[in-house]
Amino acid sequence: MKPIPVSVSWSGGKDSAYMLYLLLNDPTYQVVELHTALSADLDRVSMHGVPKNMIEAQAASFGLPIHFLSIPEDKSNDSYEKELAKYYDRIKKMGVYHVASGDIFLEDLKVYRDKIFSTHSITGVYPLWKIPTDELITKILNIGFKTVICTAKKELFTESICGKVLNEEIIQSFGPKIDPCGENGEFHSFVFDGPIFNSRIEYEILDTLEKTYVAQTTEGELRSTFEFADLKLKR
Repeated sequence: MKPIPVSVSWSGGKDSAYMLYLLLNDPTYQVVELHTALSADLDRVSMHGVPKNMIEAQAASFGLPIHFLSIPEDKSNDSYEKELAKYYDRIKKMGVYHVASGDIFLEDLKVYRDKIFSTHSITGVYPLWKIPTDELITKILNIGFKTVICTAKKELFTESICGKVLNEEIIQSFGPKIDPCGENGEFHSFVFDGPIFNSRIEYEILDTLEKTYVAQTTEGELRSTFEFADLKLKR
């Protein structure tokens, strides 16, 4: 039986990297390309602010093509879904009807994603789904992936972890409210080396920045402060 062509939703982080590793070693699938959502105004990954050229460097090291979705400045769900619709139309013309995502346990996010997939006759593939995150992070590190923490929710950590390379010591320092894979958005990462890389991504940290987000809830104003490592690709 011919392998199923699949496009991989690529964030640049550790979970995406392990998902890609599993897919590349699974004869059921053929990875056709990666795709990543960028903020149109910044040309950086919408989720954690890593610049486009660093994501391009990852794809080049894997020997895989990558397609970028440009998300308008309003960053609304409608804008995001319109860009996805255009992308799904594109890959279906290539004969690709499967999209892989690195979701682990967030049921509401998977339901949302599957609803969009269904609307566009796309089948979702979830290689990491329901793997316990303490087991998953151990597998990611033990197999040799190297990942730098590029974003962290400041108030969750007793000291700054932003810009540090994730290791067992840092994971052991996490409090009980922090998922070891950061699946609830506690932190995000950028993978720079590992078993799917043909060459290591060399980078430098220009600065560590802070940004506070304000959300209105039924209980009033909710403030969250995030740290961002301003990563730059070394030439």
